[in-house]
Amino acid sequence: MTSKFEKMLGMLTDGKWHTLEDIQQKAKLNKNEINTITAFLKEYDFIIVDDAKKGIRLEELAQRFLNQVTSS
Repeated sequence: MTSKFEKMLGMLTDGKWHTLEDIQQKAKLNKNEINTITAFLKEYDFIIVDDAKKGIRLEELAQRFLNQVTSS
């Protein structure tokens, strides 16, 4: 079974900007879960946060790593 964390990461591997609301709906996360996961990813520089647009995307190095791992 895919975890909610994995679902969120899977959505972000496309390199595009995603709103937290979009991720929340598609990954079926509640506000607490999305805030916890986002805080973790931000703390370790896995994501870039655009506070003005309330969007996030994977940092380029994290994206390349995840795409390489999933294609292996």
